[in-house]
Amino acid sequence: MKKEVFTPKGMKVFGGPVAEAAIAGGFAFVSGQIALDPETGDIIHGTIQEETRAALGNLKLLVEEMGATLEDVVKCDVFLSTMKDFDAMNEIYTEFFGTECPPARCGVALELWGGMKIEVGAIVKL
Repeated sequence: MKKEVFTPKGMKVFGGPVAEAAIAGGFAFVSGQIALDPETGDIIHGTIQEETRAALGNLKLLVEEMGATLEDVVKCDVFLSTMKDFDAMNEIYTEFFGTECPPARCGVALELWGGMKIEVGAIVKL
């Protein structure tokens, strides 16, 4: 059985049939987090470092509200608007996940919603 997750501090959903996360089989499948101010709901358009820090900060808030930590994240999908930002994104990503046994990860470049530079989805072991 699947359960949808919506949290007070989570990313505001911009329409469409999307849950912040869906829980099934002891895992939470987290929808893509973007650079969004969780207090105001405003989009943050900044450097890749600023947007990465905001997106991963939102992921952290959501994971913690589900009773887990970033150490419980087993997989991340990182979508960038350009692979030119990969190294700069990794600087911030390492601040959140470290280098010792980080989550498995995919990295893809494509056009993102609203001119964002990054979107990060995750799978979390609960």
